[in-house]
Amino acid sequence: MVLIFDFDGTIADTFNLYIDVMRKIHHEYNFKYIDNNDIELCRAMTAKEIIQYLGISPLQIPIIAHRIRGDFTQRMKEQKIFTGFDSVLESLKQEGHQLFILSSNSEENINIFLSLNKITQFDAVFSKSSIFGKSRIIKNIINKNKFIADDVYYIGDETRDIEAAKKINIKSIAVSWGYNNRKALIDKNPDHLIDKPQQLMSLFAV
Repeated sequence: MVLIFDFDGTIADTFNLYIDVMRKIHHEYNFKYIDNNDIELCRAMTAKEIIQYLGISPLQIPIIAHRIRGDFTQRMKEQKIFTGFDSVLESLKQEGHQLFILSSNSEENINIFLSLNKITQFDAVFSKSSIFGKSRIIKNIINKNKFIADDVYYIGDETRDIEAAKKINIKSIAVSWGYNNRKALIDKNPDHLIDKPQQLMSLFAV
């Protein structure tokens, strides 16, 4: 199988870092401060709903995304892999699956994290500057490598990951330990929903 993973909130436990950065820069871009009461509320929203709720202009999105990636670079060495994910990746690789990362985080940040956590199982890392449009990149990966769409899964922690997979008719696996909460993910009807990394092993048992 071809397993394409999101990064933030799926492999890397960066949610608290994301909240810290958003709180740090909110006054610079004049959007709503995320207080503790907002966190669970935002975890139940789609990315577009969060943008609207915080009062972020569509024109600001690429600028803010670039700023977030830059702040992430300064603190990637502090970030941890979700418990058990490293051994799951090793088992999946040994079983012959092809593993990729597709993320709106920067390739530099992702490679820093992978190196520090001694993760070598991925065949390639793909980075995109926009927080939307993942479906186009996934389709390019499929076409370039001549993969069979039925063999491709996109694994992510946000509703937009499920939407991206549905848009190009590949299977989605939602993980409940990341940015969106379980109910928000269920509402988007993923093909699979898992609550711990080890469940990937049963889904792809040879």
